[in-house]
Amino acid sequence: MRIALVGYGRMGHTVEDVAVSRGHEVIRRIDPASPDTDDPDRPLENADVAFVFTTPEAVWESVTMAAEAGVDLVVGSTGWSVHLREVESAVQSAGIGMIHSPNFSMGVYVFRRLAAAAARMIDGLEGYDVRVHETHHEHKLDHPSGTAIALAEILVGGLSSKHRWEEEEERGVGSDAGTLYVASTRTGEVAGIHEIEITGPDDRLELKHVAKGRRAFAKGAVAAAEWIHGRKGIYTMDDWLGGADR
Repeated sequence: MRIALVGYGRMGHTVEDVAVSRGHEVIRRIDPASPDTDDPDRPLENADVAFVFTTPEAVWESVTMAAEAGVDLVVGSTGWSVHLREVESAVQSAGIGMIHSPNFSMGVYVFRRLAAAAARMIDGLEGYDVRVHETHHEHKLDHPSGTAIALAEILVGGLSSKHRWEEEEERGVGSDAGTLYVASTRTGEVAGIHEIEITGPDDRLELKHVAKGRRAFAKGAVAAAEWIHGRKGIYTMDDWLGGADR
């Protein structure tokens, strides 16, 4: 495939390495913050798939560019759901394909399935509470992470005792029994750690995913691009890999 990278930061560079190793060609690199990339105003011509790893504010503009050029999309940015209806309309009207996920790691996909199973198994057990904690590098601006939010939504959907999730400003402080709390830590160069803490009156369980680096995310994103190319409509990893229980 001929690939355009919209957002050429750390993830963009890693996606490029993985894509080239799988026989694909990167023909565009677009990032206004990087001096060595292409003109962002030039159309996305001749590309088959565009990878979007940008700020939430730039996602809509990227989708518009891809729709106008008839280019399929892999969107790994988070925080853009406010534009979901507009994105869906643009993708459908253009007849292109788009797959999006806050995290394209295959391990995280399995972790989400484990979260859904854990929620079913502990639902109704007396005295058990659940929390989510995520840790990322100090350069990551958003919090909680998109993956942590996805985990929280899966858990709330599977637990009759939880009606919503909220971010904890200080880990372990939240006390409303009907709320699932999500805590965030930003430190060092941590690629990503997500933990589900299940605490009962007499024991404690922990489910944890630890990313060794960005390559796992990039491998999943490139595989997702290979799957979405030629399809029409909007998809998630659940559509691609068979559907996670919720």
